[in-house]
Amino acid sequence: MKKTGTLILIIVISIILSVIYGITHDFITSKISPEFYTKLTFFNFGILDDYSREFGGNWTFALVWVGFFSTWWFGLLTGLILGIVGMKYSDGKNLLNKTLKSILIVIGITILFGFVGYGIAELNPSEIITNYNFPFEIEHKAEFNKVSKIHNFSYYGGIVGLIIGTLNQIKNWW
Repeated sequence: MKKTGTLILIIVISIILSVIYGITHDFITSKISPEFYTKLTFFNFGILDDYSREFGGNWTFALVWVGFFSTWWFGLLTGLILGIVGMKYSDGKNLLNKTLKSILIVIGITILFGFVGYGIAELNPSEIITNYNFPFEIEHKAEFNKVSKIHNFSYYGGIVGLIIGTLNQIKNWW
């Protein structure tokens, strides 16, 4: 029973850390390309209902909303997978400590991949988004592309990080 309570705690902590990551990520990338949010992301999350309408709402609240809803589910998934794999540990303390380390590995790899996406966009600025069929015109294409790359690579990093974090959990069984 004690390990079940620890598993629930791990899931809650994982969700909280994912949400903190998501909100921070959105605050940083919104400084690079506000247009990515006002023309795409806010619409996708129901904050705006028309591509041609200007955003006149609370910027901070909108970023927190997007950051929360774009990442809580990955925190749940991460906490569940790493926590369940960690149930093999002998007690709740080992389960908590080793699983939190694996969660930090996931977050670290996700951040690293985000920087890789930034670097790729920075090194190849001529590769601008042209193949997408957006119902709006992108004014600052290089910045929009940069944030798009950061977001995409962060998701890739989350997946790779979860795989490596899971392998770390398995390695720690012995």
